[in-house]
Amino acid sequence: MTYDLYGPDTGQYGAPVAVMLESVMAHEVAHQWFYNLVGNDQIEQPWLDESLAQFATWQYYADRYGLGAANGFKASLDARWARVENADIKVGQPVSAYTAKEYSAIAYGRGALFFFALRDQMGQEKFDTFMQDYSRQYAWDIATTDGLKSLAEKDCGCDLTKLFSEWIYAK
Repeated sequence: MTYDLYGPDTGQYGAPVAVMLESVMAHEVAHQWFYNLVGNDQIEQPWLDESLAQFATWQYYADRYGLGAANGFKASLDARWARVENADIKVGQPVSAYTAKEYSAIAYGRGALFFFALRDQMGQEKFDTFMQDYSRQYAWDIATTDGLKSLAEKDCGCDLTKLFSEWIYAK
């Protein structure tokens, strides 16, 4: 027996089905880069692909529809994190560290929002260079949180310890 993920008159979290399907498609296409091209440990560091796929979905909306639509998608990331009352739950933990509700809110919501904070700290040009370098350096390999941090610090010429401590690393 099979069940429809989305019926013609349904949506999820108040979004129309067409919007949900488009965001799911953009997210899954982003996994061609973040999970397929750049691998990671899905159990121990799932945020590396899920959060980047969400951030890439925001970029898709920005490129296709402009910043208004992209900011609408970003609002959905904020809303996802709000499902756990914006709890200071660190992003870089293994799947087993989260409840089901927390995992969705953190890996798909807060984790993607981290990349906005990272971009803001690095600046757009250095962030773009970092994303290109990250994809090249870890192509057909396994990325890690520490490797991502190290490469971001190299590309920005800055210390990102405080940012990663606030968002990523569990105490």
